[in-house]
Amino acid sequence: MDETRPGPEPAQSGGSNLSDQQIRRALARTLKSPEFHSAPQLCAFLRFVGTATLKHGRDSLKGYTIAVEALGRPEEFNPVTDPIVRVEAARLRLRLEKYYSGSGSGDPVRIVIPKGSYAPEFRPAECTERQKPFSVPHETPPDLSISHPRSGAPGRLDTVLTQRFSLPVVAAAMAASGAVCLLIGYLAGSM
Repeated sequence: MDETRPGPEPAQSGGSNLSDQQIRRALARTLKSPEFHSAPQLCAFLRFVGTATLKHGRDSLKGYTIAVEALGRPEEFNPVTDPIVRVEAARLRLRLEKYYSGSGSGDPVRIVIPKGSYAPEFRPAECTERQKPFSVPHETPPDLSISHPRSGAPGRLDTVLTQRFSLPVVAAAMAASGAVCLLIGYLAGSM
């Protein structure tokens, strides 16, 4: 009986048919870019995971292997107590975003490291553009602090009130104290 073993998972995803040569060129361009020039540890990480994925498939990449073989950690490395691989993977994702919004904006192949994985995916640029998630622009919330009328700097009471109470509660308290002042003034005038 002849058993066949499944080969490694292809390096690319999304049904793209990129050749190893296209992927190697994309890796080389990325590693030589100004965005990666000043980040040798990220270069080592990307070079290792890219090459390992091409040679052995996506399933071969483990945090321990990356730490020891790419990042120079000792063989006693414990991924549970040392988060270096997770930290560097997050940094690499950010650096890749910076690269593709900068000098790599015209690259025909995009390298993506999905969250929850260390294995890169290689996608044609037009596929990546279509897969970008919709994002809402970040707006700065309005300043709701209460400032001291004379100096413009918040006083101690103002700071305590804005830290402990929401604006509607503070407004209601001020309205109630104003009503009490009016009542006291009315009662004082009628005596």
